Amino acid sequence: MDVRTLFFVEASLLFLFGLTMMVNSIGQRWQRGTFYFAASNFLGGLGLILHSAVPDGPRIVTMVLANLCLYLELALINKAIAEFVQRGRNLWLYLIAVGVVVSVLSIEVIFVHPSMELRIVSISFVIVTTSICSATLLFRYPSPGVKVPILVMGSLLLVYTATNASRMVLVWWFPKQSFYHIWLDRTLVAGLSFGYLWMTAARLRLELEHQAGTDALTGTLNRRAIQRKTMALFEGHRHSAHSTSALMLDVDYFKQINDQFGHYAGDLALCAIADCLRQNTRSTDLIARLGGDEFFVVLPHTSPEQAEVVASHLRLCISQLHVTSDAVEFPIRASIGVASIDSASVTLESLMKQCDRALYAAKAMNHRTASPSLAV
Repeated sequence: MDVRTLFFVEASLLFLFGLTMMVNSIGQRWQRGTFYFAASNFLGGLGLILHSAVPDGPRIVTMVLANLCLYLELALINKAIAEFVQRGRNLWLYLIAVGVVVSVLSIEVIFVHPSMELRIVSISFVIVTTSICSATLLFRYPSPGVKVPILVMGSLLLVYTATNASRMVLVWWFPKQSFYHIWLDRTLVAGLSFGYLWMTAARLRLELEHQAGTDALTGTLNRRAIQRKTMALFEGHRHSAHSTSALMLDVDYFKQINDQFGHYAGDLALCAIADCLRQNTRSTDLIARLGGDEFFVVLPHTSPEQAEVVASHLRLCISQLHVTSDAVEFPIRASIGVASIDSASVTLESLMKQCDRALYAAKAMNHRTASPSLAV
């Protein structure tokens, strides 16, 4: 296969990858980066067509414009990665500026003082610069759940950087363009397309899992998620000497809040309590809304005495909450049941059963001792 045929084949693949990415993004407005990556594939394919379709045509087209397409392709890949990691979003503009400047300067080594070596060095310089910037964005991204595809794509960028860095040095001894080098370069770019699709698919899966395990109103865990997370948590703490505690919380007079102020006011009250729980518990604690006005908080490595202190603090914080709905302000009160079990034998069912009994006793006590002013 000659270089011209290779360019046609690689261009066809890039157009196909770009079309695949565009179709993959239909109905997913948040995947802005995918559109940029698709555009980079189209530009890369166009550049290869310009190189191969008119080999004897004007060099301003076959060299300058074709290389500019390559530079824009790399800048758009950087933009796609920046959109994915949500940082460095303006870096691609500087990379475009570098590509334009190099394209203008390359006119000197194409028309005035022709030099194959300097032309290859200028192309490799832009490739190395943009690839390093893109790899840096990837490796600096905290990648929970998408670590493997990010490592694969970052590695492809580093290989792309290494091959072109070596090319900048070896070109003075081997000035002729190598068929194998061209094939490797374009294969790496095609691999980047697969890597980006892999990254976006992995993140989409994580977001779907997160949505499936999150209470839509309060943003806390739902019942399904708390079951899954406590299973892993308890297994890890099975041989611990510490206790595992839990709190079950129920809003007092919640039906009266809904009846008197409306269901929207009840939703505001639940959100206020969820925020209070998040602000007054540890990052290792698990907070879930079990349904209705009932919340459940798992406190790993927490003794019964410590759990009582946490519960007392939460009661105080919640009693200080005042929710405003339709210009009407009303207070919130909550009952909290506390339970603790040795970590060696703890299960979610046992914790919930003990908390439920403790909550029932706490609500009975609150209703006996509450003054009329506490009722809504």
